[in-house]
Amino acid sequence: MRLLLMLASSATLLAGCQSASHLAQTPQHPQATALLRTWRHSQEEDQGTMQVYRPATYTFPPARGRQGLVFEANGRLTKLAIAPTDGALPLAGHWSWDNAHVLHLRVDGPPPEDYRLEVVELTPDMLKVNLVEPR
Repeated sequence: MRLLLMLASSATLLAGCQSASHLAQTPQHPQATALLRTWRHSQEEDQGTMQVYRPATYTFPPARGRQGLVFEANGRLTKLAIAPTDGALPLAGHWSWDNAHVLHLRVDGPPPEDYRLEVVELTPDMLKVNLVEPR
């Protein structure tokens, strides 16, 4: 009986570990690790329709609020909108790779958003993206 209880509890623990590790997996993509951080919009560097993001640790010029994106390994996304007090207003969402160069972002809102970003350049110090028109 004791052995049976030990086996049952071990199986429960293993099942829980497998579920938890599955949730924490990084989306499979060659650049996924470089993306996983907090990025702030560096609007001073934007060029036409291309937006530039820098790591949150970057020394930005003064601005009245700065939007941002936080990419987590489990596919969770936090969009940092500008709050009425010029601070950050976090909005939860999810992200995934559509293909080798396109990110799909879904923000719960308000208002809810569903859009795609073409990754033009991704380095540890810079993320350059273009908004992809809805299909």
